Amino acid sequence: MLCPAIVYEGATQIIKLCEAPSVSVISYVTPILVAISASIAVWGIIWARSVACMRATLDIIEKTESTEHYRGLNKTFSARRKANSFQELHHPGADAALSTERTNVIDYLNHYELVSIGLLRNLLDFKIYKDWIGGPFVRDWNAAADFIQQERWQWDDKTSRWLYRERAFSNFAKVARKMSKEARILTQETSRPPAAPEGPNDAALPILTPDVPKPLA
Repeated sequence: MLCPAIVYEGATQIIKLCEAPSVSVISYVTPILVAISASIAVWGIIWARSVACMRATLDIIEKTESTEHYRGLNKTFSARRKANSFQELHHPGADAALSTERTNVIDYLNHYELVSIGLLRNLLDFKIYKDWIGGPFVRDWNAAADFIQQERWQWDDKTSRWLYRERAFSNFAKVARKMSKEARILTQETSRPPAAPEGPNDAALPILTPDVPKPLA
C-alpha cells in the first residue's frame, strides 16, 4: 500500500511504519447527497408533468361541456347516431343542410381524434378522461365506424382505383380499443371497396358487409 512512511533507526535495524492517510467523511456523504438531490429533481419533473397533464385534461373536459360550438356538434352527431343515418352524409351534393350536418359530424370526430393524439402521447391523462367519458367515447366510435370506413375509401383519379386511407381517425380507433375490447376494428378487409364511379357525380357506397350483394342505401 502506498502511504507516507515514518522511519525509526535503531542500532541494528531500520523500522518503517506506514501511516494511512486520513479520509474525510465528506467524501462519502457528497455522492449520496448528489444522488438524493438528483432523485428529488427527477421526481419533481415527473410530478410537474403529471399535474400539467391532469390540468390539460380537465381543461378539455370543461371546454367541451361549456362551449356552444361543441354542444352544437354533439347535438348533430347524437341525432344522426340515434337515427342510425350517417350514410346520408357521405355525399350531400347541393343540399346545404346535409352539407352542414356532414361538416359538423366530421368536426365532432376530429375532436375525438385530436384528444386521442393527446392521450396516446401522454399529453392528457388517460384515466381521468376515461372515467369521465369512456362509455360515450366507445359508443360514438362504434356508431360512426361504418361512416368512418366509408370515408377511408377514396377514389384516386391518377390510378383510377379506390385507395384505403387507414390513417383516417386511426388514433380515435386506437384509444377506443384501449378503453374497451367492444370497440369495433376497422381494416381494409372490413368492407369491399366501392364500385368504380361512372361519372363525375357518381360516388358509390362500399358494401360494408361482405355477404350482402348490394351496397347500403
